[in-house]
Amino acid sequence: MLRLFVRALALAMCLIAGTATAAYPDRPIRLVVPFAPGGGTDILARLVADFLSRHVGQPVVIENKPGAGGTIGTDFVAKSKPDGYTLLMATNATIALAPGLYKQLPYDSIRDFTPVASVASGPSILVVNPSVPARDVQSLVAYLRSKPGELNYGSAGNGSMAHIATALFNERAGTQAAHVPFKGGAAATQELVAGRLQFMIAGPVETVPLMDAGKVRALAVTTSTRFAGLPKVPTLAESGVPGYEITNWFGIFAPAGTPSEIVDLIAAKLEPMLSDPATREVFAKQGVEPAPMAPAIYRDFVRGEVERRTREVRALNISVD
Repeated sequence: MLRLFVRALALAMCLIAGTATAAYPDRPIRLVVPFAPGGGTDILARLVADFLSRHVGQPVVIENKPGAGGTIGTDFVAKSKPDGYTLLMATNATIALAPGLYKQLPYDSIRDFTPVASVASGPSILVVNPSVPARDVQSLVAYLRSKPGELNYGSAGNGSMAHIATALFNERAGTQAAHVPFKGGAAATQELVAGRLQFMIAGPVETVPLMDAGKVRALAVTTSTRFAGLPKVPTLAESGVPGYEITNWFGIFAPAGTPSEIVDLIAAKLEPMLSDPATREVFAKQGVEPAPMAPAIYRDFVRGEVERRTREVRALNISVD
């Protein structure tokens, strides 16, 4: 009799869960951006939110929760109810790089999240001040080796994407340079233009306008393949830095335990956006391209990124706490 009761209770719970999932969404969805308004992640999130709002029948509201390199907002989502009403605009910085940077990270990038949909990816760009006598990566490497530790590179702060990307370049190229951290990428690029920094790795939104104005010179992109927006700029790997690859990627994540039906629904709703040529044009202005992946492939990709970047960051001995 008890066994029958347990089975009946389990069936009833499944029916209740199925009904709740079938009704999803019946109220606004919150999309958390773990950075301040106005940045690249925020802009992409607002594009996604606008599209989803029009295709799920409920508002998708952006909520910015900046701080601690994006880990505060990311942790907030990790600890939210897994009902599909709180989602995260995740980045490689908060998911893949943070585990190697923070000794006491309050969340586990794999255990505490369900990857929902890959949204976009793009490169950072290795640029130099025009006064630097380097027209390609190998001549920059030679110049750096001739002045070990004497040249400066900037970043948006200790542990930032630019810091890690440039430190990894120096490690792979066998060069040494002094890191100068700033409070934001804009301040760093201003110092590069002024000549107080000699080189740096930064995103397209920061660097392409300066390239077009002749204020900096682009030598390479950090991705494994050339960026469609800069087809003449080679990759670091093809420029003689073997094995180098860092991609800026952005995706929608949900708290672990979110019903698979909800995860699949959100992914399916986003698919038309990511396959639309108009999206490619809009994303290109942010220095990224649509990067749709099948859910299973995306989960494997995220796991691989976390494992690889954690090893790399720890090997570089970079930490922020």
